[in-house]
Amino acid sequence: MRKAFLISLSGHILVFFSLWVSCGKKVRYIEIPPIYEVELIAMPQLQEPPPEEPVPEVDMETIPPPPDEKKKIKPKKKQAKPKPKVQQATATVRSDELFEFPWYLRLMTDKISRNWRNPYRGEEESVLCTIYFRILRDGTVTGLKLEKSSGISVFDRAALRAVMSSSPLPQLPPDYAESHLTVHLDFEYRKK
Repeated sequence: MRKAFLISLSGHILVFFSLWVSCGKKVRYIEIPPIYEVELIAMPQLQEPPPEEPVPEVDMETIPPPPDEKKKIKPKKKQAKPKPKVQQATATVRSDELFEFPWYLRLMTDKISRNWRNPYRGEEESVLCTIYFRILRDGTVTGLKLEKSSGISVFDRAALRAVMSSSPLPQLPPDYAESHLTVHLDFEYRKK
């Protein structure tokens, strides 16, 4: 039994020695947070609020009585002003090819009309200009030109700008066999 004790003791000593050598002689310290010294002071004394000023009493005879609920002032009815004559602008579409898709023409004219700002407010009863352009299969507008002038340059430029800013238009219908669609678009202004 003595022999087993000596073997166990020498094994433990060997393990402790190997741990001491592998860890080295580094001493590990636990970091302690800094300590601050503070000096406690007394709380300031609360100040008393200033005394309230007395509210002057009002003589009940000087207060006017409330208005009668029955006597309500009715607003005057405004007379209807005569409506000015409405100025109207329309668009008409023609094509060189046989085109049997009215829904596409409606989409095209809706998009162009959203971009058209008619600057003309003149005295003439009717003004008309025609814009020529082609629509490629992908909806790109090409060959844009003024085909027939109205004689009023701001009206013509507004019509050209409306078509130009609408490009690209919706793609041509898949059932349409041609590579492009030729369009003659009339912009017309009528004074009612």
